[in-house]
Amino acid sequence: MPGLIGSQGVRPGALNMNRVFRALRYRTEQAQKVTYHRPPIYKTDDYGVPSGSIGSNEILVPDLPAIIRPTVTADYQQERKGNNIIGAARIYTPNITTIKNLPNFDQDTNTDFNEIEGWDRLITNYRTIFYVPTTGTTNWTAESGSIASDGESITNTLTGNGYFRYTATSKNALEADRLRFKIKTNFTLTLSSFSVLNIGDATATPSVSAQTLTYTPSSLTIPSGTWLTVDVPYISGTTATSVYRDGTRYATTVGGTYDYEYNVNQITFNYTGFTGVTNTVQVKELEFYKSVSWHVHSLKDMTDGYIIFNCVRTRGRSDARRRAYD
Repeated sequence: MPGLIGSQGVRPGALNMNRVFRALRYRTEQAQKVTYHRPPIYKTDDYGVPSGSIGSNEILVPDLPAIIRPTVTADYQQERKGNNIIGAARIYTPNITTIKNLPNFDQDTNTDFNEIEGWDRLITNYRTIFYVPTTGTTNWTAESGSIASDGESITNTLTGNGYFRYTATSKNALEADRLRFKIKTNFTLTLSSFSVLNIGDATATPSVSAQTLTYTPSSLTIPSGTWLTVDVPYISGTTATSVYRDGTRYATTVGGTYDYEYNVNQITFNYTGFTGVTNTVQVKELEFYKSVSWHVHSLKDMTDGYIIFNCVRTRGRSDARRRAYD
């Protein structure tokens, strides 16, 4: 950003930053959509000791536009069973008014979010590990209705409630730590759950049966005509996460015995709310990805057009060492 704009002798604050984000995203891919995350805030007693009671739920919101300019991408310092990866970056976001009016933030509903604060996280896609194809109908099936593709998304035209799913032969997703997709309907559908099935290991002694990791949002309805982005952690031991729609949090439980060292076999979407044969549900941009988490360290600059944050990466992992030790 400084080189791009500074070479023209124009102050960044004088530009339409929304236009800059769009231009850089579609022409050079320097801009990207990140997931904003604020961990839950726990109440404390009179001595400052956390009580275990959540005072403010986590905020987990995808599709925040940002420009990330790393100053140190990764500085590897070895520790037991992996690496501590430290990096630094300067991250540009739209101004706070624009952020508050993004559909997923929706300040009128989400009163817990007032601004991006210190040690909030900006999560970005470092590398896609397994991209589930939606450009065709191969390996897609439905319990009720028919499956079609427009070359970008999968559409299930419903004849009743049930599920639709993708079945792969054997896809390695070990390095992935997040699952992301977009979903849309032409009516009001309830996404009752979505799940990932691995194929286990029949050659192990003793053998390991297939295992399912199930995400169950609480009363999450998908509104008509609008893509909803879901971005959740994909990692063993996770017990709860969040899906936000229009500023409202839908608590999402994560359950089932699951070892993500085994290859992915199925991704299933379960739904209810069927009302007629013209009902459709679509899904696209379904991927398992390895993330980079930038933590806000300080505020560099704030104008009417943009905000600049100094961010750091505090932890990382070496997949090679993790494979070796596990």
